[in-house]
Amino acid sequence: MDFRIIVLCLAFWISPVLASTLEQLEQLNTLVFQYPSQALSEINALESNFVGMPRSDSTLMRLSALKCESYIQLGENSAAINLARLSEAKAKQLKLEQARPYFLNCMAQAYANFGDYQQALPLLYSSISLSRQLKQPQALISGLWLRSQLNADVNHNNAAIEDLRLALDIYPDISQQKQKWTWPPKGYLYSSMAKQLAAIGEPKEAEIKLKKALSEDTTQGKVHLFIALDMAKFAQKNLQPNLRDKYTQLARAKLAELGTPLELAIAYKAIALIDFNSGKYSSAEQLINLSLNTFRKEADAISTISVLWLNAQIKLKQHNETMGLTLMEQAISLAKENARYSDLKSCYATLATYFAAQGNFSLAYQYQLKQLDALENETRSIKNIWLSQLKADLSRQEQITPAKIPVIAAAIPNGMIPSSLFPIAIAIIGLIIFVTWYQKRAPQQQPADPVIVNFATRTDNKNALENLLNVSKQAGYPLSLLVFNPKHIFAADLPIVIEQLNTKLREQDVLLQQADQQIIIMLPHTSEQGAINVINQLSSTISVWQENNKVNIGLSCMQQFDNLQSMIKRANISQLRKLKTS
Repeated sequence: MDFRIIVLCLAFWISPVLASTLEQLEQLNTLVFQYPSQALSEINALESNFVGMPRSDSTLMRLSALKCESYIQLGENSAAINLARLSEAKAKQLKLEQARPYFLNCMAQAYANFGDYQQALPLLYSSISLSRQLKQPQALISGLWLRSQLNADVNHNNAAIEDLRLALDIYPDISQQKQKWTWPPKGYLYSSMAKQLAAIGEPKEAEIKLKKALSEDTTQGKVHLFIALDMAKFAQKNLQPNLRDKYTQLARAKLAELGTPLELAIAYKAIALIDFNSGKYSSAEQLINLSLNTFRKEADAISTISVLWLNAQIKLKQHNETMGLTLMEQAISLAKENARYSDLKSCYATLATYFAAQGNFSLAYQYQLKQLDALENETRSIKNIWLSQLKADLSRQEQITPAKIPVIAAAIPNGMIPSSLFPIAIAIIGLIIFVTWYQKRAPQQQPADPVIVNFATRTDNKNALENLLNVSKQAGYPLSLLVFNPKHIFAADLPIVIEQLNTKLREQDVLLQQADQQIIIMLPHTSEQGAINVINQLSSTISVWQENNKVNIGLSCMQQFDNLQSMIKRANISQLRKLKTS
């Protein structure tokens, strides 16, 4: 009896303590992004209080996830990698699989901050895949947000927009997830979306997203500061100096809420860039020197390069050529040392423009050649980055279907194919098998005519298209998909239109007609620009049959996570956006 009374008393004591802890963790998730320095202090205090006290493994793991995110926000990337690696291993040991994607995201973000995309991408794609399998929308949102930033860095704006659109679509699912972990503020997603919309020439939509970002309840502290800076940059781009100054001043007022020198240095650099582009050279110089000192102390090479480049431009604008060229040489040297080809390209472009303005065309031409070399190296680097993504995707496919790999491997004698070419060999073998199978499935078709498929009655062909999509992904070939709704064409004329469209397509192109009459055209080995050229050719044919109605064809380009339905969905969204714009 005494023992049961003691247990009952403990239960009454632990329940409010547990509820209080969970509430604290909820508040910490928001605080990590708004005031990361304060959040880290509270996390450390909680960890000290937990020593010797019974706590669930998931609570301790969540605390580690929050701590890892606070390290990222504070710029402590090495500490974030170490903590994430240990915590992810511990989550495996404790069989807390749902915790793993959060630590994979943290590691990926830290490596991306170092500019090491070769390490970041496989971690990121593993995280996104795990998040989907384990139904962790919070981790999926974080992964999609990070991937959108990496896509934006290499000018894959459409892919970045689709990732952000999906992240915003599933954001309400956060509240339905039973076990809470960590997720980014919605304001950051809106802000990122605004940047991408502005990049593809949709300023009105971008402005709407930025205003939404600024009005979010969680837009406070550091989040408020950087969204205000995004608003200032947007106003500057749209030649709105009063609005630019208003938001820059708002950002300056928030500087006092930053807790570490590194956070301040990042903010100073952003404000200095706005001031420089506004012609306020002396204010920009003051801020850039403050940030340069901090980045050098922190041994942050990537930020140091960009600050040196900006400082050099300020000196050149102030007619201090000697100091400007000295700073530019320092930036170039550091960029070469760290293989930062995009920074090298920017430095050489600035010098080429400067010397051309000075009338020294010979020197300007030399720097233009160096700029072209840097551009080639940057292109090669980007290609290697996405090749690593392809390899990561192949690795995941092999893990999903482990039984198929030994059969293929057994058919290839040891040593015949180098290990580095093995994934390509698998893709080629898969392509040969598919082509052989496809020819057997449709012997009656003439090879010169594209295939017309009705999904309602020919599901086997739909599977064949999925296989074609998978082969393209594994082999690394580009593939585009077009969608067209022939509602403005008479039903009796539609077969004639399709026959005319066939004459515009290549042998390998595939034309499909769904049960709802929607026409889908798949274009293997076709990039986005190539697909746009095809759209222009097809539009001239379709316009004859639509009288005064504008031809509206949707487009989507294959991404590594795509299936047939996701490509069709994105093409439909593209079609709706074009319709809205027109």
